[in-house]
Amino acid sequence: MADTTSGSMAEQTLYDITFAESRDERDRRAQAKNLIGREDCEPELNRMGTMRWYLHPHLETPSTRALYFHELEVPQGSNSGKLYCQGGIIHFVMAGSGHTVLDGRAHEWEEGDVIAIPIKESGVTYQHFNTGVGPTRMLVCWANLDSAISPEGGVAMEVLEACPEWQAQHS
Repeated sequence: MADTTSGSMAEQTLYDITFAESRDERDRRAQAKNLIGREDCEPELNRMGTMRWYLHPHLETPSTRALYFHELEVPQGSNSGKLYCQGGIIHFVMAGSGHTVLDGRAHEWEEGDVIAIPIKESGVTYQHFNTGVGPTRMLVCWANLDSAISPEGGVAMEVLEACPEWQAQHS
């Protein structure tokens, strides 16, 4: 029988490890923040655009890892990267106006609108275009189902075209 008090991973059962990880996560959450301000989120230029991550499974500060949640900023006259994914992603337009090309069809939006990228078995492709005055800012959210269906959500996830700002810095 395994000794579950020694702390040796080789002697612990998977069940014991599950409880130890649960305790560690509970302790992490007790020290974590429940309120995260925009000033707490460093801007990150990536292939989709400039993001400020509020919630992400690799961030230690937030109390939850159940969601991916970030702000996406698209400069005036520019566009986001083009993404192929499973779908199931919600965008709330905080500022700006423009359109999203979803599977080849354009959909207009403006401040206050919600863009719901549908879940499709074969996946979806979409890209945002800022045609308004000033930057577009969107809050973007989807469930963290990584342990159940992988980060790709059942189909491949790939940026098919990087945003112009990222391309300029990486070409």
